[in-house]
Amino acid sequence: MPFNKPYIIHTALVMSAAVLSACATTQPATSSDTASFGKAIHVNMAAQIVAPTPEQKMDTYIPANRTRRDLALEAYETDTIPPLPESVTSDVNE
Repeated sequence: MPFNKPYIIHTALVMSAAVLSACATTQPATSSDTASFGKAIHVNMAAQIVAPTPEQKMDTYIPANRTRRDLALEAYETDTIPPLPESVTSDVNE
């Protein structure tokens, strides 16, 4: 049975185009015009940010703790600052 070479080439081209067009989209995934682009960021921000009330926004004065400040200044001036505790970042090997 002889094969029709132009027919086979034409069929292969049509099938290749059909297969490759299945991967195409009308909007690229990186386009900022897509409907869901950036939603995860906004959802995370909404979950983690607590908007203050108008009363809390107006009250920005935080009084200093004078006793604590005086003790810190005295320890600095007399060079009696206690050493910092050793910081541990992992307890995997313990």
